[in-house]
Amino acid sequence: MKYVDDVMDYFDKKDGPDVKEFLYRLLSQWKLFAVCGVMGILLAYFISKYSTPVYMMRSSLLIHVDAEETNAQSMFDGYRIQEKGNIQNHLEILKSYTINRKAMRNLAWNQSWYKKQLFSNKGLYRKEPFEVQQLDGDNICDLPISIVQVDAQTYRIKVDGKADYKGDEVHVKFEETVFFDRPFKNKYFHFLIKQKETGIDKHENYYFVFNDLDVLTLKYMESMTISVAEKKAELIHLRIDDSEPERGVDYLNELNWVYIQFGLIEKNKKSESTVRFIDSQLEGIVDSLQMAGQSVTNFRSRNRIVDLGQEAGVIVAKVEELENQLSRAQISLDYYKNLLRNLDDVNQMKQVIAPSITGITDPSLDALVAKLTDLYGKREVLSYSVQDKNPSLLIMNKEIQLIQQSLEENLQSMVANSRIEVQSLSARMETVREQLARMPKHEQKLVSMKRNFDLNNELYTFLLKKRAEAAIAKASNVSDSQIIDPARLATIVKTKPKTAINLLIGMFLGVGLPFLIIILKEFFNDNIQNKEEVMKKTQLPMLGTIAHNKYSEAVPVFYHPRSAISESFRSLRTNLSYVLPNTSTKIVGIHSTIPEEGKSFATVNLATIVAMNNKKVLVIGADLRKPKIEIAFDLDNTLGLSTYLINHSKSSEIIQTTYIKNLHCVTSGPVPPNPAELLENGRFEKFLEEMNGKYDYIFIDNAPLSMVTDGIITGKSMDANLFVLRQGFSHRGQIDFVNQLAAKGTLSNVSLVLNDVVMNGYQSNSLRSLSGNGYYYEDSSPGIVRRFWEKLSSN
Repeated sequence: MKYVDDVMDYFDKKDGPDVKEFLYRLLSQWKLFAVCGVMGILLAYFISKYSTPVYMMRSSLLIHVDAEETNAQSMFDGYRIQEKGNIQNHLEILKSYTINRKAMRNLAWNQSWYKKQLFSNKGLYRKEPFEVQQLDGDNICDLPISIVQVDAQTYRIKVDGKADYKGDEVHVKFEETVFFDRPFKNKYFHFLIKQKETGIDKHENYYFVFNDLDVLTLKYMESMTISVAEKKAELIHLRIDDSEPERGVDYLNELNWVYIQFGLIEKNKKSESTVRFIDSQLEGIVDSLQMAGQSVTNFRSRNRIVDLGQEAGVIVAKVEELENQLSRAQISLDYYKNLLRNLDDVNQMKQVIAPSITGITDPSLDALVAKLTDLYGKREVLSYSVQDKNPSLLIMNKEIQLIQQSLEENLQSMVANSRIEVQSLSARMETVREQLARMPKHEQKLVSMKRNFDLNNELYTFLLKKRAEAAIAKASNVSDSQIIDPARLATIVKTKPKTAINLLIGMFLGVGLPFLIIILKEFFNDNIQNKEEVMKKTQLPMLGTIAHNKYSEAVPVFYHPRSAISESFRSLRTNLSYVLPNTSTKIVGIHSTIPEEGKSFATVNLATIVAMNNKKVLVIGADLRKPKIEIAFDLDNTLGLSTYLINHSKSSEIIQTTYIKNLHCVTSGPVPPNPAELLENGRFEKFLEEMNGKYDYIFIDNAPLSMVTDGIITGKSMDANLFVLRQGFSHRGQIDFVNQLAAKGTLSNVSLVLNDVVMNGYQSNSLRSLSGNGYYYEDSSPGIVRRFWEKLSSN
């Protein structure tokens, strides 16, 4: 317990007074805090009630990631780098402007309708009061167009606002009455408005705007959040916030559909290219096949040849076989050359057909071509949403380069081998042709025709087979993405406004505003706030504090002897005795640095409280410029100190008796033109010598020191110089001024007193100094306060 008391005493001596005084000032403003807090809560409530609500919509996509692609590794600058799963590519595609712009185009949100309300505007998506048809011509976007139905045939249109028109900002203002179902045209708008079957409230104010779909796309892209469910998950969550939930639901679902179609189109590109190539080849082969068949039939009919001989048949079969082999070898050679030539051409490589379509059965070549075309497609998709220096794009470019190098090496080797094969087959063909030349002329010609027909027929059959395979592959393609949870109105969540949080914020802001004002006021306030501030800035004696005077009398210590202000002057009287010398007559000068600090009030009441202690007291009004002493005691100011200083009056003539026992007064007299010269002519000191021994105390009310030098002249004759500072009025810099006067010896035996200290129900250490016994007596309300201090004293 003793330890706790020691700690409390320590804080009481150190930081306690400052903190307590500040808390007391805060608590004294509790009504302001309460009112501002309630106002903050009410303001937050109205903001929450009338602000436009915002809803959150969600949807989920399942992405089927190819395991081989996910686990694939790439070489980059000599290091093997694990390739990220292409789930990130799907995220970037969904965020891309191309996909979102296509979804916006499909939705065709060319106009948006709203209903004007008191504090906000309500969107009317799917509840449009009228139908708008855009006509040929310009329509300014994002400019409100007010529509009010006048009667069944007409409506009033009004526009007043600024907008961008062909790169310039223009102010558009007009108001007209227009018929329904008739075109409205002017410089800025071209549209037609139709009525809907559902009736509308004629008293409601509606307006619509033409949307810039590019700007609207960017707006929805900013409000959308796309994330992966977990680190290794293949589930993507899409979220969008919108004040119109139906609009947000439609946008998410349309975006999902466009994305799935985009993936399917990319997968079908290869099959479509194959089909287009085969169809172009078939067009020429069909005609050649028909012509070759017709030629064989006609030749046999003319020459009456039914069949060839056995030797001719063998030769024909050998020729057909060699021609087939030579044709395929030449096709392969041409394919290799074409592929090698277009290896660096992205557009050509995207359209290239697979080697297997041309009959090439090299698995490694087929895999490399497929991988390269796939990487080209992925790079194109990734480039929609990332920059050129993106790590994923750099790794993909490096992998494309490696595959290109590998393909180039393989193709060069294949081209060389194919050329050798073509040359070998050509040589064998020449040998067989020599054998064929030795046959009869009709047989030779028939063999040639039949060989041409069989070649075209076999090629036609081969292409038909490959076309069927490509068509089946296209029909069997499915998207890599699947909608798990489409956006629904049943799953929307209201996100704004959050009424409970807004009320809490409103309360804190309401309470915090006056707190901030008080803090700033304290920070920029240079006025003296309490006794402790004065004591921190000076080493001069602090004789006490004078309580705030709430009475109308100029001498409240006489009329209210048991009041707090009387107790403060008694304490000052006691403390003053410790700084005065032990002389027969004690001369005390009362000073202030600026007017209105209460020096005259302090002089009158201190003199009165001393006189009430059976001491003979003389009060001298030495403020010859703005006299006040005579007002306090209701005295005549015809004769006074000024008349004595000009040798117009004797000392006995200027001393007046007051209504207070043992208290006499010398007023300042008429205001002279040269107060400083009069006080310095020697007669003031002569008057003090004459009064020496006749009074116990002489109190002198002096002029403010920072204004004139009168107080310095009179202060040199004082036994003690008491400076009065006023709480909440005097500046801290005035303490430094008094310190300089004392340090330079301009005035001797300088002390301070703090005037007009406000007494409140809490009290600080300043109040405790008013009475040593801990009692606080107040005439007007002695009950609660007296019991409070009596209880403290008993403890």
